[in-house]
Amino acid sequence: MKVSSKTILGFLSIMLVAMVILGHQLSAIHQMQAVNRDLSEINVKSATTVLEMQKLAALLGEDSRKYFAGRDPIYDEQIAGFRNDFLEDLVRLRQTADSDREQAQLAKLREALDDYWLVFNRLKQQNKTWDPDELPPDLTLAVNHLEAQAEVMLDAVQVAIKERVAEAAKVGGNAERVSWIAGLFSLLLGIIVAVLIVRSINQPLRRLTQGTRAIAKGQFWHRLPARGNDEFAELARDFNVMTERLGELDQMKKDFVSHVSHDLKAPLASIRQVMHLLLQEIPGSLNEQQKNLIRLNYNSAERLAAMVGNLLDVSRMEAGTMEYRIAAHDIVPLIQDVIDEFAVQAREKEIR
Repeated sequence: MKVSSKTILGFLSIMLVAMVILGHQLSAIHQMQAVNRDLSEINVKSATTVLEMQKLAALLGEDSRKYFAGRDPIYDEQIAGFRNDFLEDLVRLRQTADSDREQAQLAKLREALDDYWLVFNRLKQQNKTWDPDELPPDLTLAVNHLEAQAEVMLDAVQVAIKERVAEAAKVGGNAERVSWIAGLFSLLLGIIVAVLIVRSINQPLRRLTQGTRAIAKGQFWHRLPARGNDEFAELARDFNVMTERLGELDQMKKDFVSHVSHDLKAPLASIRQVMHLLLQEIPGSLNEQQKNLIRLNYNSAERLAAMVGNLLDVSRMEAGTMEYRIAAHDIVPLIQDVIDEFAVQAREKEIR
């Protein structure tokens, strides 16, 4: 995989985690909004309705006492109206109640209302009046039961509100916990991605640096590992091709120097031999000036032979077969040879 692809994949992974976290946070926010909406609208309305039902239960008891004291039809109509209002409130509560506890208490509250209405109608048919300060015993029990059940219903609604509040707190706590976990996971993922990217770049660069230093030392056989298809693998393959060509050129240079040195060695030996014979005046006698010129040529041939010998020494040094003999030498003859070699040029240019 290419380095650019690794980098893009790493950042995409981090972005994906961030999008998942964002989605979870949005879901938690929507859930908390729904809970808050239920608390502010449904549950509050339910509590208000139950309080109204408690008031209606008290009015039913009060008007029942007044009705049975004088059997005034106005109170009879009011009691019927209060009962209808109570039934409407029950219907509204049934629509908003979403917990099993509330539904169960609604059923018991409806039973208490039906029980009251049954006792009221039964006593109504007896055509009997009662003390204005008291209710018939059966009706007193029915009214007390209705009021008590309305109170229990209010407790159920309050418990439902507390449960919704606890649910909202739980959702908030979960969202906070998930945020911390996701944040730490994102940080860890970012560190891992950064380490992998740096490692994928640093190791090839280190190998390339080592290879460059090896080539600088003349180790043209050094090769870089070229595994993979990323940019550094392509660079390693090109580097290996370059070092192979450099090795070939270096070997060609060595072969050229070795061959030229050997090819020059034999002619130079012949030239030196001829000059040596001339200086010994074997072919014939020479004057002093001729001897000096031949001697200069002989010395030049000697230096050229020494240069060829140095080239051969370089070849042996590169091959690792050079043997060194370190000893003291007098440099005066060397200086004198240099002076004699350049004497003719010095006279021509009138240098003293």
